[in-house]
Amino acid sequence: MKNFICPLFFLLSLNCLLYSQELTVTGVVKSQEDNAISYANVLLLNAADSTLISGTSTGEDGTFKIIKIPAGNYLIKASFIGNESAITAFKIDADKELEPILLDESDQRLDEVVVTSQKPRLERKIDRLVFNVENTAYADGDVWDLLKITPSVMVLNNRLTVQGSSAIGVLINGRKINIPYEDIVNLLSGTSAANVLSIEIINNPPSKYGAEDNALINIVMKKNIVAGYNGAIYNKYTQGILPKHTVGTDHFFKGKKTQLSVNYSFRQDRGVTYYTDITNFSQDNGTVSTWTAEQEYLKNQQQHNISLFFDYDIDKKRRLSFTTINLWQPNGSRIYDTDTDVSNPSSWSDFHTINNSEQRKLNTSYYIDYIQDLNDKGAQLSFNGHYTFFDDKNEQDLNSTFFNTDNSVFGMNDFTTDTEQKINLYSVQGDYESPLGEAGRIETGLRYAGISSRNTIIQRGFDRDQPGVAPTDSGTFDYDESIYAAYISYSGKWDHWKLKSGVRAEYAETAGTWDGGLQRNENHNFGLFPSASLQYSPSKKHDFKVYSFRKVSRPRYNSVNPFQTFQSTFSTIEGDPKLLPATRYYIAGGYTFNKMYTAELFYKKAKNGLANLIFQNNDNNLLQFISSNLDENVAYGIDFTINKSFSKFYNCYFLASFYNETSNFKNRTTNIEVNQQQFSWFIRNSNSFLFLNDQSLSADINFFYSSALISENAIFDAFGAVNLMMRKTFYNKQLSVSMGIEDIFNQGNQFNTRNYQDQNGTSLKKGENRLFVASLRYKFGNSKMRDNKKSKRVDERNRI
Repeated sequence: MKNFICPLFFLLSLNCLLYSQELTVTGVVKSQEDNAISYANVLLLNAADSTLISGTSTGEDGTFKIIKIPAGNYLIKASFIGNESAITAFKIDADKELEPILLDESDQRLDEVVVTSQKPRLERKIDRLVFNVENTAYADGDVWDLLKITPSVMVLNNRLTVQGSSAIGVLINGRKINIPYEDIVNLLSGTSAANVLSIEIINNPPSKYGAEDNALINIVMKKNIVAGYNGAIYNKYTQGILPKHTVGTDHFFKGKKTQLSVNYSFRQDRGVTYYTDITNFSQDNGTVSTWTAEQEYLKNQQQHNISLFFDYDIDKKRRLSFTTINLWQPNGSRIYDTDTDVSNPSSWSDFHTINNSEQRKLNTSYYIDYIQDLNDKGAQLSFNGHYTFFDDKNEQDLNSTFFNTDNSVFGMNDFTTDTEQKINLYSVQGDYESPLGEAGRIETGLRYAGISSRNTIIQRGFDRDQPGVAPTDSGTFDYDESIYAAYISYSGKWDHWKLKSGVRAEYAETAGTWDGGLQRNENHNFGLFPSASLQYSPSKKHDFKVYSFRKVSRPRYNSVNPFQTFQSTFSTIEGDPKLLPATRYYIAGGYTFNKMYTAELFYKKAKNGLANLIFQNNDNNLLQFISSNLDENVAYGIDFTINKSFSKFYNCYFLASFYNETSNFKNRTTNIEVNQQQFSWFIRNSNSFLFLNDQSLSADINFFYSSALISENAIFDAFGAVNLMMRKTFYNKQLSVSMGIEDIFNQGNQFNTRNYQDQNGTSLKKGENRLFVASLRYKFGNSKMRDNKKSKRVDERNRI
């Protein structure tokens, strides 16, 4: 315990020397008759371009308070049910009480309003990138489409990576989505992008969040700043080889003390993917048998998404929030149709396999938050509770027919597999934050999380007697995990410096029990996970930044299942209850010129990295997909970034990354260490255009290219894509229509090889890369109230 306290005491003592100042503005909103206006909306704007900085509502006595404001020049205005105040300019370098703001009670018509300039497309902050997405042509699509074009985010095999790591946590409004990764893709694919205000790529997560994620992607949803109701209906159609369809509706309401958002969508997803797998099985006598499998994978699933966000202001100092996010798949089917040709056959020459499976899935999550302001200086106490229930049922029927060289039937094999996974997750957390004198801000908290997972399996009909193949007839595997965590962090800024630092302590207990072998595996581990970001800005045009962190990844619940299940007659999927947690280290430093041009060096190292590795069993002609630990993974390189608005109609983002990666792991069949090394590079280029005087026509052109790279125990060949999306709005932006093409030149197919020691195989994935996308969205409701957040032109503000 002493070893834990001493670093914290040193950290606090060091940080207390630093200087930071976040200021508070207070005031009152009144009518022309000097009456206080309750629940009026107060907007704080940037003096330079009138973009929205913050907002609040007045209390019953007409007073308001806006906290955490950096020193600088601002504009402020108030509105209430169609009435507006004049815009007031002011400068703040200390806590400030403004003169009363008077509402002009004559109705403000839309022809007196102009739309001001928007926030920068990409904002670089000390620990994150903020991608403001409101004006992209992808606003009528879904959130998954947005992530594909988000700077610094890469999608490989439908898997998100940031800084080369797939240990990514996804948050919605700061709340972690605690579901398996496949279902995060499904959830975001059914969530409308029009509800998203920005996407934050947190490349050095604060200590407040768990120690497992290398990076966080926080999806910030829109909220009504002004009172009233509005809603929308939308429709998205996608045509690849097969059509896909999403329809949904959104509703927003803001009252005196409440704010409510309800979102629902229904998605019909039909897709087809083709695989060509070639495996060269080597025999003891020196001969090689080549198995060539041509597979067609058909997917058809229906999905309902519903989410609700509710905020209630108990009074000026107390707030209560409730959130629920739900995904329900009442029925889904997956069909793997595989023809496998065998060279040098001993008895049969080829076989045909049909794997027909039905799936039902439910995920429901609930979050409750309570926030208490303790004083006028910004001290705050908050509590959070969370519960998630996940239920996944699969029924599989696998039929194989074997043929002689003369195409006569040699034999048949038929078996069924029924599996179910139920997961209960729950957590409680308490946080306290406060100014630390005049030197900065401190935050500390405690958290407990419990996970209970039960997996059951029943397999019938498998009658093939082959060494090394022992399919589980039936069994139950229970996995329980408890995590106790405490953290403390400090942030401050003084002169030209900014600092965010913290340390998190986590103690985890895991236990896995399998009734099939009466086996029980237990793990207990404790770790300290420090993080720090330091930024030095000697002038407005120069920024230097360095940051580092240590993280841990614990095995996912489905990867520790000890069952051996079959995807085809000669391929198995296997978990490992003895998987070890992975630890990761990352350090980077860079320079940014004029907020547009950035160069950043980085180094990262991971031990016991979690992966799903493919091994060929030459003795049994079997492909095994096994959850495993990588011994070590090391990468270092440099990133170059350009983020520049060449005009108010054209913004360009460009990223080029060059890195060398080394991966070490043990070959499952020989137990000999394998070392793979690859120099890789990739580039991303996003171009956003606004057309017409009212900027009602927008276009996005995105280009991505990756050279050969290492992924787990395979090396992928180069691949890339060019995407085009256009969007037009009508009727004062109430109606919008989008159309586009993804992967115009169909270059997104992915080919990988596994060629080392006794392993010799390749895989080609040909998906529905080239897609035609069309979306339509219609907004309705009290748009006049929403327009109050726009600003009239004020010549005097140019003199600030």
